[in-house]
Amino acid sequence: MDLIEIFLTILSLIIAYLLGAILPAFLFGKLKGIDVREEGSKNPGTANAFRVLGLPYAIPTAIYDTLKGLLAILIAFSLEVNPIFMQICGIVAIVGHVFPFYLKFHGGEGNATATGLLLYYLVNYFSVSFEIFYIIIILLILVGIFTYISKSGSLLPAVLFPLLGYSVFVTYPTSIFNIFFVIVLAHIATIGMYKVITEKKLVITDEEFLARWWRVAIRPVALLFLAFYFIFSDVVAIILIGVVCLCFIALDVFRFISKQTQELLTVRVKSIFRKGEEKKFSSMTIFLISTFIIVLLFGQLSIEIAITALVFLTFGDIYSKVFGLAYGRHKLFEHKSLEGTLAYVGCVITCSYIIYTITGISLPVLIVGGVAATFSEFFPLGMNDNFTVPIISGAAMFVALFFGL
Repeated sequence: MDLIEIFLTILSLIIAYLLGAILPAFLFGKLKGIDVREEGSKNPGTANAFRVLGLPYAIPTAIYDTLKGLLAILIAFSLEVNPIFMQICGIVAIVGHVFPFYLKFHGGEGNATATGLLLYYLVNYFSVSFEIFYIIIILLILVGIFTYISKSGSLLPAVLFPLLGYSVFVTYPTSIFNIFFVIVLAHIATIGMYKVITEKKLVITDEEFLARWWRVAIRPVALLFLAFYFIFSDVVAIILIGVVCLCFIALDVFRFISKQTQELLTVRVKSIFRKGEEKKFSSMTIFLISTFIIVLLFGQLSIEIAITALVFLTFGDIYSKVFGLAYGRHKLFEHKSLEGTLAYVGCVITCSYIIYTITGISLPVLIVGGVAATFSEFFPLGMNDNFTVPIISGAAMFVALFFGL
């Protein structure tokens, strides 16, 4: 870059920040003798402008806040700035909105500006090809599911945007927009999660879950066993999982037959085992047993099916528990709710898309496996679903694969 290019680049970045730092909600409020940062939600953005100042002020606020990131990019384009720095100007406009210098760097959230950039990037993706249209359909289905579950839009970006960000790298791997698109998604998702936390829109009061949440959180670690399958061999992976599984079985058997151990666990059971697990195999042990069986049965035939079955079990269980306990309003069976089941379906849809792009397993096979996993998790079959879900879904996928789906 020569000196003129450097000067124009710096100029475009400064202009982008200043455009972002202009907050119509704050300025309109000052004209009316009101500081919108002290009223309503205390956020100098569109929603608070509508709440505090009214619709005539909210409309121009929404228009400018949404378009100022695009305006910054357009100005950089007119100055013939490098395309990468053009996109950086859009991000800097968000920075200016969040950290305006004349308000001691305490501005708005930048959601409207980020949304404008998000739409801009989507239009650019569509101009290349319509492949992303399919992921948009999937996302709309997930929006319907999780909006019904949570009754709140704040949670949607954190749940859905990781999938959208992943999809653009898969669909448009060489696009210069990808990294900036992900930054915009991350910003909106972070604001959404902040609202969820501060406004307590996702609250779990179940004491049993709160005492043993770590048991659910560590489940994805079991998928690391599969890394040994690819790094070393299927025999090494099976032996390793089998050894760990036997250790857990031995521990459970030992506490069954040892009175001293049972007395010790009487004190510790609230933090280690769930209610009713004192005299039976724990769900952790059953989970490892099912992992061993899945890898042993299906690993030789299709390791992708084994991985898919375990992914459905691992992440589906996390989704159904968290959303079921937080939002479960319609109880269907014992420990089952409509909301938890729908969250399981949403997770299966998300995981199926990712697995499809990575492994190439056909969509019909994934649909069969997802439906089987959902039904075996939902209906009380008289057995622990840590065992039934992967076995049934894995078998269903294998049968579907055998018949050429």
